[in-house]
This record gives sequence, C-alpha cells and structure tokens, in this order.
Amino acid sequence: MKRVKLGLVLGLALVLVSTFALPGPAASAEKKMWRWGTSNPGAYGYRVSAFMSDFLRRGMPDYDVTVYPYVSTTANIKSFLVGELESTYSAEPGLRKLYSFKKPFEGFEPNVKQMPVQSLWSYTMETHLLTLPKNKDKFRTWDDFNGAKIYMTKAGYMNHINIFRAMEDICGLDVTHVEVDMSKVADALRAGTIDATAAYTTALVSLAGWIKVLDVSSPLQGVNPTPAQIKKLTAAGFAPEKINMKKAYTRDLGVDELYGVPFYFGYHHTLRFPEEAVYRALKVFEAEAAELTRLDAGFGPLAADFAGFQVKGIKSIPEMPVHPGLAKYLKEKGLWDPAWKIATEGTIKAAIEAMQAKTK
Repeated sequence: MKRVKLGLVLGLALVLVSTFALPGPAASAEKKMWRWGTSNPGAYGYRVSAFMSDFLRRGMPDYDVTVYPYVSTTANIKSFLVGELESTYSAEPGLRKLYSFKKPFEGFEPNVKQMPVQSLWSYTMETHLLTLPKNKDKFRTWDDFNGAKIYMTKAGYMNHINIFRAMEDICGLDVTHVEVDMSKVADALRAGTIDATAAYTTALVSLAGWIKVLDVSSPLQGVNPTPAQIKKLTAAGFAPEKINMKKAYTRDLGVDELYGVPFYFGYHHTLRFPEEAVYRALKVFEAEAAELTRLDAGFGPLAADFAGFQVKGIKSIPEMPVHPGLAKYLKEKGLWDPAWKIATEGTIKAAIEAMQAKTK
C-alpha cells in the first residue's frame, strides 16, 4: 500500500513539474529579437526609449525588445548599418547625410549591410543658441557668432548636423565647434572655452537631461537668427519655430521670443524587418499616444494627430523610401501619397543614387 501511495505521490510530482517547469507551446516558442538602438544616457532619445520599448513589449509580446544605447546618434546608425540592430534612432538631417554618404558617413558605404527606411516618426526637435547674460551685447543675433567658438551639441548628434546646416550651409556663417563634456557646458561658458552652446527642445517644450543641468547651473541668454536669416531658413524648408521658454526652461532667457530650427526624429527599420511587425508597432504607439504624452510632453504633437505626424515626417525627407508597414498603415488611413516610394531594394538603391547626385 505504501508503494502505491509513493507511486501516486511521485506521479503527481511529475505532473506538477510538467505543468509548471516544462515549457508549453506558447512558452517554448522563441521570441523574435528586436535590438532598439538609441543615443547615450544623457540624451533625450535614451530617456524616452525606456517607456517606448515597454509599450512594445506589452503590445507585441512575441518580440524581445532590448534598448542599446550608443555614444552618439551617428554611432547607433553605423551599428545598424552593419546589421547589429533591428531599428535605429535617426533623424532627417542625419538620414540625408547617410543616403548621400557625406560626413559623418563618408567612406562607410562598403560596410553597409542594410539601410534604414522611414518607419516611425516620433517627435520634432528644435535647435537653438544660448550664451551667458554677460554676453548679451556682444552676441545679439546669429550674425555676431561669425567666427565664434560654439558647442554645437555633441559631434555625431542630429542636432549637431542640424545647427551646422542652419548656420553655415544656409546662413553662410563660419563657426568653430568645440567639443566639451555635456555635463560641464556651464563651466565651459564661464571659462570662455566656448562663446555659446547649441541646445534643443523636443516639441518646443521638453529638454534633454544635459540641458536641464545647464538650465539649473547657470543663467542663460537666448540668441536668435536675424529676420533675414529666418527668411533664408524658411525658404530652405526649415522655418524656425518659437520655443515655449516658460515650459522648457526654469529661468528667464533674456529675450521675448526664442527661435529654434526644427527637424523630425524617429525610429527606423531595415526592409528586412517584417511589414506586419512595423504596422503592429505603429498601431501600438497610436493606441498609447495619450499615455506617451503623460510620460513626456515631447510626444504632444504625435498624440494630437498620430497618423498626420507620420505624414509630416515623410514630407521632411520624401526622397527616402517608406517601409511597407508604414505605407500599409497610411493607406488604411487614406493618407498615402502615390508620389512617395515604398521601400524595395530597387527604390533604396535609386534613392541613394539620386541623393548622392544631388549633393555632388
């Protein structure tokens, strides 16, 4: 009898082990890998990536989403190009440089295993200029920065590319970038190592961590482009927008209005990433757009019109092909423009050739 009871106990134990320890059909299926590239921990993109990736893990449980921070936005793009990421944190200024293989991607083309295509646009950033209040008579407009030493944000950042494009390529100024530790920008301004710093908001209201440190570490003075420069920037397609200084900064910036040069930022995939997965990700973020805004005000414009924001992002760089998943989403919304190119190996190659020819 004891042997029978022992057998029953052992049998029950095996059943329990099988139920709780051994993987069932759902558990045994391996999750698909999604390596999510972003910039370094001091940057805005890294800060918001934590809860963006969390929404994806909950909304797409068949994917294992892991955030990979890099020293700069450009570094994460290069890692993506050689096949080490499934999505890359990237923006219109850098994507233009990439598709034409100009600096910082000059000479990198032989290493490329995959190219990003338009997949998800998430927010705008607006690059602007700050100096110390004691310099307000010396640097009254951007014109006074000609020949100046400026921290143009960290080399490899999209804001770095954006403000160089605005000041030098469009406005014809000659400035010198001085690389400094992001956490020590206030010290560099006080020491005279730099005359000014570029800074940026997200959606005109939200600051990156290092700029928040700068804001509380030192009084600051905003410096605007001249009316003539604003006209030049507008004509080039980069119309400056007014920063909401009261929401973004804790201190008075010494100007009635502060203008930033905007551009679109997003998270973009390779063509190899499935159409249905990109479509599903867009639907996840669309459903959680209001919650994203509660977590960070920079998502306000995205939440206000999620689909319309994707259209604006595409219009900022229409030469770049669109992932089939984003195309499917916009067609479903009745917002697809037949003039845009759906990404294929052929349209990607054609876009590279066209953008390279345009910059020669």
